[in-house]
Amino acid sequence: MGDNGHAGLVRIFGYQETVTLDSRGRCRLPDELAAAVQRELGRVQRAAAPDAPPAAFERLAFYMAPGTRQRIFVYPTPNIRLAIESFESPPPGLPAEVVRQARDYFYYRMRFVEADKQNRLAIPDGLREHAQIGEQVKQITLVAQNHWLALSRAELVEQRAAEGLEAFEKAAPDLLNPVYRRPPGETSEAEPQ
Repeated sequence: MGDNGHAGLVRIFGYQETVTLDSRGRCRLPDELAAAVQRELGRVQRAAAPDAPPAAFERLAFYMAPGTRQRIFVYPTPNIRLAIESFESPPPGLPAEVVRQARDYFYYRMRFVEADKQNRLAIPDGLREHAQIGEQVKQITLVAQNHWLALSRAELVEQRAAEGLEAFEKAAPDLLNPVYRRPPGETSEAEPQ
């Protein structure tokens, strides 16, 4: 399947925006993001079903599922297989009972949602509860995570970004330098200037 098993998946990069929740618990996908997801869905779906009518690609459809760290993960429909495959073939060493309980919780909370004509997504109550997005919360942040979007309370995004900075500084020299890759066991002092 090329691309590390990720061929045929929608990819969403470099997007973060705080959006408002309406009184019915809906958030509107910003036009730029909706257009990018629409293009990616069309690309993936046309490759999988080249003879499908154009109307088949007009609506934005997602699976919303519980995510880690008080987030809701929003998977474009073809991408939900990433989560399902992880639960159905978990890494070795995880206790079977923990995997079963986590899988049951995931499937219990997961919902299929379609954007309406204004590109609004209704966040199901169970997922709002999971992410602690109560009625008093009026804004949430959407962050593109490559194969899914993450929704969470706006203050949590900034908190997680601050926490991630230290890890980024440790890993970035190895991950971002396209020319020099440190040999295993070599320390950062040996990195060329």
